[in-house]
Amino acid sequence: MLNGIDVSGYQPATPDVSGKAFVFIKATEGTSYVNPRRAAQTAVARAAGAVVGFYHFGRPGSVQAQAQYFVDQCDAVDGDVLAIDWEDAGVSCADKDALLKAVKKLRPAHKVVLYCGRDFWLNRDKTSYCEDGLWIADYSHAAGSPAIEHPWLFHQHTDHPVDQSVANFPTVAALKAWAKGTPASGVPQWTTLLEHVMSIPEKVYEKWTSAGWDNHTKFGVEYGEDGVSWCVIFDWDMFHDCGLDSVVPKTDNVNAFTSWAKARGQWSLYPSVGAWVNFNNGAHTEIVVGFDATNVYTKGGNSIAAGAVDNGQGNGVWSHSHARTSAAVVGYFAPHFPDGVCPPTADPHDPRGGTAVTSYRYTPPAKPPATPAATPTVHLSKLVAARTKDLPAATGHKTNSAEVLIIEEALHAEGLLAKAYVDGSWGTKTDDAYHAFRIKMGFTGKDATGAPGPSSLKLLAKRHNFKAAA
Repeated sequence: MLNGIDVSGYQPATPDVSGKAFVFIKATEGTSYVNPRRAAQTAVARAAGAVVGFYHFGRPGSVQAQAQYFVDQCDAVDGDVLAIDWEDAGVSCADKDALLKAVKKLRPAHKVVLYCGRDFWLNRDKTSYCEDGLWIADYSHAAGSPAIEHPWLFHQHTDHPVDQSVANFPTVAALKAWAKGTPASGVPQWTTLLEHVMSIPEKVYEKWTSAGWDNHTKFGVEYGEDGVSWCVIFDWDMFHDCGLDSVVPKTDNVNAFTSWAKARGQWSLYPSVGAWVNFNNGAHTEIVVGFDATNVYTKGGNSIAAGAVDNGQGNGVWSHSHARTSAAVVGYFAPHFPDGVCPPTADPHDPRGGTAVTSYRYTPPAKPPATPAATPTVHLSKLVAARTKDLPAATGHKTNSAEVLIIEEALHAEGLLAKAYVDGSWGTKTDDAYHAFRIKMGFTGKDATGAPGPSSLKLLAKRHNFKAAA
């Protein structure tokens, strides 16, 4: 959890922000009030390196006029968070929703969140709509443990000596990455995790004894607790292998991680890639690797192959499909990835800032040829040169065509480029397909557009058996 404060015109122009990861500053109220100390308070927060947020105190009246007044007066820059303060009983839930949407439409590049007290959230809210996330005020419960079921991003837990909140992010870098809506660096961590989970061979990992399967596996050894049921252990091992063990609890109990997630606002009734699913009220867990409107697709340990007889318990690592509406599916623990990037999610209010999608299915890397051949090398500099020269030239112009052809074959295997355009020329179809590959792999913003970069080229090379070079 990260600590921060919020200030208004009642606080000094130079508030003490030492050690604070974020500072929310009142900007406006209605359509006639501007915090006279906003500029000075903002300068102090920026100088301290804190994430800056601005909030507007909503009043009854024109939603559009208030939204315009807020964005015009707050002078937000890239990476600042915008918040709507819903405390006036004269502002209806419908107007609250409309105000959030109006601000988001005016400033689509910014994260827009809702601030309100627990009473408003539980008794006046009818839609659970909070745009990019919820900032909940609840002074009756400890920091980081507001008494609500809905996922939250910020918890204002006291007003002494000033209003203080905690943010539900593991690091300042993760908070800043979320606020900017871009990965902190390189390949998104959820992509790395998914590739690793899917690389684990599906097979029996235990030995059969007169007493049944013995629960002795390499996964238990890695965890440090072998010879016991290991479905949760497998989940933890997967994160540990990718250097992500700090964002998940080290427990061997399904209900324990469920309680841990709920206490931190990381519990959801919707699947997302990398989430830990609770089956049958603590009986089993697996990791979500995909979903669609009907089913959730998982892979896990201490399980059995679909359709197999378990002889009393699971025995290996296997993949499964479950109806999302099945009574066996209790819910999902959705970890916050440290780079701040939300994985594909079906949650329309995912607290990590993701946009809900209807489906996501994992596409495995192309299998290597049956007869081993020399691994080709593709140079990033040659691809950039090809793109620079071929795009503006006449159709069919070819620069470094041999290496462009390797990329086009890989994009075709990904299902992103029609075979007719696999011709060694970096034309608009190839450029669009490479852009689509980066989006598919979780790249966003500048990382998903323009010339190829080293991270995306290395990822494509890994999936299609060629070497990436500078």
